[in-house]
Amino acid sequence: MILNFHRKLNRLRKRFCKNQRGAAALEFAFVGGPFFFLMMGTLEAGMTLFSEHSIQQATTSASRLIRTGQAQDGGFSAADFKQRLCENLPSMLDCGKVYINVEVRTNFTDTLDRTDASSDGQLNSDVTEGAAFEPGNAGDIILVETFYEWDLYTPFLMHLLEANGTAQPAPHWLANHGDDKRLVRGIAVFRNEPFN
Repeated sequence: MILNFHRKLNRLRKRFCKNQRGAAALEFAFVGGPFFFLMMGTLEAGMTLFSEHSIQQATTSASRLIRTGQAQDGGFSAADFKQRLCENLPSMLDCGKVYINVEVRTNFTDTLDRTDASSDGQLNSDVTEGAAFEPGNAGDIILVETFYEWDLYTPFLMHLLEANGTAQPAPHWLANHGDDKRLVRGIAVFRNEPFN
């Protein structure tokens, strides 16, 4: 009886080892998770870099209107300047989340003191309500700052990791504005041309 059971068990083991059905599914189960994790992280990083490039390019293009005096001669308000900036943004970026700050500075060293835009994952009121729009006169040094809150699509990815086994979430290398947002900033510093 024991010998018969041992033979049946041996045949079952040999049959199981020869059977290859489902091997690909099992292998994909091991590789699939890290593969999708890597693909989603790559897509997130690419879209974030695209948004940063787009904001910077739109800031540079719109700032040209101030530099050449077109904004001053046209009597631009902050809303007019923001509209011109938004015309240069791709449609995937929401213009309602764009904030601008345009200030006259006394010298180029002063432009290193930039607006502190974020605290505790929220935009400061200096950016949302008290932002300046001073396009200046001919020869003035101008600092143009553009702020955009980019919502991360996969903030949970970094929460899956733990830093050094301490049960503390790993720092999200994309999120710099709370846990699930990135504050994208476009900057242009220049001296107004002698347009008078």
